Amino acid sequence: MNKRRYLACAIGALAILTSGCVFKPRVIPGMDELEALCLKDAGAIVNGIEKVDGYYLSTTKECAACVTLIGTGQYDFIEFEHDKDRSGTPVQGQPFGYYIAYKAPKGDPNCNEYFQRDLERKKGSSYYKDFYKKNCIATKKIDAFRSKYLYASTGEIWINNKIEGYEIYRSVDKVVNIKSKELLGQYTSYLLTPYSLFKRPESYMTLQCSGINKFKYKSIKKPIDTWVFGK
Repeated sequence: MNKRRYLACAIGALAILTSGCVFKPRVIPGMDELEALCLKDAGAIVNGIEKVDGYYLSTTKECAACVTLIGTGQYDFIEFEHDKDRSGTPVQGQPFGYYIAYKAPKGDPNCNEYFQRDLERKKGSSYYKDFYKKNCIATKKIDAFRSKYLYASTGEIWINNKIEGYEIYRSVDKVVNIKSKELLGQYTSYLLTPYSLFKRPESYMTLQCSGINKFKYKSIKKPIDTWVFGK
């Protein structure tokens, strides 16, 4: 009796395998769409290389990235706009308008306390310690920006498929010559969030173009401005 039962189970298993009824991993929704978008226009375009000491950062209104951009020695200054009084920012409480954040010697009257606290936290890093020993990041209001180049980042939800449960976000970073409007560099990327696979938002898994096997562009590991400005 037991032999017949084992034989029946073996025959059943063989029938499943030979009929093509095999277990397959769960398909991630949105993968085909992500791959198509990545192959269409994602990646980096560099039309020219310029040597500059700084630029106008149009996207980040309060220059949150200035500690990295200036403190690591990439640039001597970054210009930005203060158009809303946000709490916990370098120019909180200051008049609205254009500002410049720049490398200055320690003791400069314009040394910014916000940036100084951030540098304090990073001073142990090899990227910041040399700058921290002798310099600070100072800020002052200016009538207008003097930079020749503009760095901007934009982003939007490109696809939101509520039926299959996924979202694809498109972001574009670009460097432009302000006067001539010439595009010097651009980096386009896509981010897939398949929210139907999980019950909780904090469990989201995200996928980018760099994870696509057929992606014909190499993903860059640094911002497009460092390519255009030769940093």
